[in-house]
Amino acid sequence: MVLPLAPSLVRNVIHPVYRGLKGDRLLNTLAELEKNQWLSQEEIEDIQWQKMNLFLKAAATHVPYYHDLFENLGLKPEDIQNPIDFLKLPLLDKYIIRSEGKRMITRDPMVKGYRSSTGGSTGEPLYFSIDHTAGPVRRANTQRSYRMAEIDIGDKQAFIWGFPFDIPLKQRMASAVRNYFSNITYLSSFNMSEKAMHDYAMKLKRNRPDLLIGYPSAVSLFAEYVRDNRIDGIRPRAIISSGEKIYPVQRDILESVFESRVFDRYGSNEFANVAHECDQHKGLHLFSDLMFVEILHENGRPAGPGELGEIVITDFLNHYMPFIRYKTGDMAIATDRKCECGRGLPLIERIEGRTFDNTMTPDGRSIGGYFWTYLSRVVPGIKQFQVEQKQRAGVTFRFIPGPDWKDENLERIRKEIIENMGESVRLDFDKVDEIPLSPAGKFRFIISKVEERMVVKSKVHKANVTGVDPEKIDCVIIDEELLELSNIAPCERVLIVDNTNGARVEAFVMKGERGSGELIACGAVAQQIHDKDEIILMAFTWSEETHGQFSNILVDENNRFVRYLTEKAGDIA
Repeated sequence: MVLPLAPSLVRNVIHPVYRGLKGDRLLNTLAELEKNQWLSQEEIEDIQWQKMNLFLKAAATHVPYYHDLFENLGLKPEDIQNPIDFLKLPLLDKYIIRSEGKRMITRDPMVKGYRSSTGGSTGEPLYFSIDHTAGPVRRANTQRSYRMAEIDIGDKQAFIWGFPFDIPLKQRMASAVRNYFSNITYLSSFNMSEKAMHDYAMKLKRNRPDLLIGYPSAVSLFAEYVRDNRIDGIRPRAIISSGEKIYPVQRDILESVFESRVFDRYGSNEFANVAHECDQHKGLHLFSDLMFVEILHENGRPAGPGELGEIVITDFLNHYMPFIRYKTGDMAIATDRKCECGRGLPLIERIEGRTFDNTMTPDGRSIGGYFWTYLSRVVPGIKQFQVEQKQRAGVTFRFIPGPDWKDENLERIRKEIIENMGESVRLDFDKVDEIPLSPAGKFRFIISKVEERMVVKSKVHKANVTGVDPEKIDCVIIDEELLELSNIAPCERVLIVDNTNGARVEAFVMKGERGSGELIACGAVAQQIHDKDEIILMAFTWSEETHGQFSNILVDENNRFVRYLTEKAGDIA
């Protein structure tokens, strides 16, 4: 059993020596960032716009995409002097980055970078590059955020976090050595079985971490296990929630079980730490001395205090592949409050819309969204994916293949899923050309319906069969007007209950002539549903999709609409 090192040894000896050997000036940068946060908001804005001017000039000079963009707009970098001027520049999104490719990379020979990627909340991997010089500054900024929670270099840290599958053994061993000498313990959020959580709890009891960091879904699940099994001795001084939106109930569980305060953090693979909660717990401070953050409405207007908008980021650290006005897809509530802590770093009220649905294993374990995003990144050729789960027994993995896709990659996906979800999991793979948006116009890369119920969406009472056609394909042809009134779509599957003979048949719907009143049983359906039978038609959906959608109608003997049998959508007849 290897015990953690004394924090003072790491802080005062190991860390300074290591940083000196690296020669990256991280400690000097940390001192500068610590000083910046206590400046007034106006002084920080001066720093911000000095960096902005240099950043825009470098991008317009050396990056082909931005060089052409400024020319086409008839702008020069010096024309951008304030936030109002900045609105003249168009927004950047993942589509532009993918389509422009190497034109997003600087041609300045003095600037070097390296490749990185993110699965992202859309489930579509984004490959991008990061400036080599950004690393030490971002690590210093992370340490600045830890100090907001009164955690310093060398204090013992435990992460409940996701791990990439594709890290070579040599790199994993190097990371393990580095983590030991940094007093960092990593625990996998991909495996949250009771046995795994018992092992985690015993390890944390021995190590007694000062800081616990993790996805709120995983850390709160672990806290419930600790509480339910009456495990004592895990008392971190602080907990940092990151990677997902944290809900009040999760914060309450963590603070009551571990008797520690929770600090929310917002970041991304593209920018590392963007915002962090201080000890006042009244919003998140934006690290605006390193980046420019906008909260924008859909129409591009800046959100006012209390308004919801999308987070848009310009990162001053990445000169190799500049991100200027990048749409993150994450939502936040804007505020103009100044924090009582005295820091000049501006606030956002809170983060919204940054959650991942969980999938469940057949034995009841929870698998968070980060497992699936990692999977999509390490298996070559996945352009976009979606995971759908209706029962614990299995999942459907739907994906759009990219240029690098090979069919043998399916076995790699199957192996990784089985290793994490168990041998008994049932897997269905669906290679498609397009993954549709939800009715609300949003893309959900994980659709979990394990906790939902199948309910009636549409119901037609006392309809009469007007004919049969055994020679057609198996279906039921229904008057187009009747379909619209009952909210049944062509090709949707329906249940037919025959009031005349008691038969129950499932069939697909085909659109009939509008206003004809026709209802024709075709193919095998005609073997049980006969001409002139009285029937009930029902269509179903999952419970989350029923709001405002339930149509319950009565028709006459000619299949003409009589009236709705509910006063409003959703009422039970």
